[in-house]
Amino acid sequence: KQWYQRRVRGGNVCLIRVLVKGDLVGLGPDAMNFKSVVELINHYSDVSLAQHNKNLNVRLTNPLPKDMQEDNFADMEQEEETWAIYVNFYLESEIRTKRNEKCRQELLEAEEEAKKLSYRATAQHRIVEMWKEQLEIRTMALHHFSSEYLDHIRTNFEEQEKRLVAAEKELDRISELVTEVQCKVRELVLLKKDMEKKKATLYRKMDWYERMLTIEGIDNDTISNCIAPFKQDLGAKILIPGIKEMWFVGEMNSLDANKVLMSKPNATKPNGTFLVRLNSNRNYVLSVVNKNCIRHIKVHEDETKNQYWLKPSTRFYSVEQMIKYFRKHSLGEQDREYNTVLTYPVYYC
Repeated sequence: KQWYQRRVRGGNVCLIRVLVKGDLVGLGPDAMNFKSVVELINHYSDVSLAQHNKNLNVRLTNPLPKDMQEDNFADMEQEEETWAIYVNFYLESEIRTKRNEKCRQELLEAEEEAKKLSYRATAQHRIVEMWKEQLEIRTMALHHFSSEYLDHIRTNFEEQEKRLVAAEKELDRISELVTEVQCKVRELVLLKKDMEKKKATLYRKMDWYERMLTIEGIDNDTISNCIAPFKQDLGAKILIPGIKEMWFVGEMNSLDANKVLMSKPNATKPNGTFLVRLNSNRNYVLSVVNKNCIRHIKVHEDETKNQYWLKPSTRFYSVEQMIKYFRKHSLGEQDREYNTVLTYPVYYC
């Protein structure tokens, strides 16, 4: 619903749109304060329209009769259509102006981007030209010096090849010498081991003879005068401690001890056969035949207290005292696995 009010002001006709929203009527969205058009007309007949628009400082005092309104309806509709055409044209011109402005802005941005791309393309083109010039210069230089350089490399390669051949021949000769030296070293090592075994055997024999002479009652000075020159000729110190018992065989490994304790191949001497020896670490070891098997029992030693034992529970002040004890008592007191008495000492020479 729309109603139009027409008021003559200075010879001009102003059209004011009346808004209807639900049950309320007003001249604008912020002036919907009337319940009917009559109430609105009565209000503005006493109050100026300047409340709605500052340019309309008039009141609705002279209403137009109905007969005159009918004559002017066509003019009013024509004016309304003209006004609508003008508004549409204005809106369309505003839209075109905004579009033209946007297109102009985009065109300017595109021109700026094109300039940047042009600058970049120009710079890249210059760089490519510089690279081409450098590549041509290097190609010319390489082509100029390639033949001489290749001849130089070929000459060096031939010289290095000759040196390599000579080095291989020298290496073969050195390898043969090393092989010969290794063979001679092996022979010397075997000879040294054989000499050490013979020397150890001579020491054991001299020690055995020395103990036999001691048992026979010959004084130590006489024994030393007889045996010391032989030991001095061997060029080594006496390695056997001062145990004068016949069951002590001096330094001996476990394999030689097994050979001594075996009566024949694959057969041992009677149970209780024993000897005392020194191993490679200079520790006492008791080798004994127990249950037809040869056992090697380490003798522990405390040098500070001068004590010897098989088990810490029973300690002795000398090896002789320990052997004397176990010749009357079973080794089972120390370990149930060795249930035998040291009965038959081995006199090894």
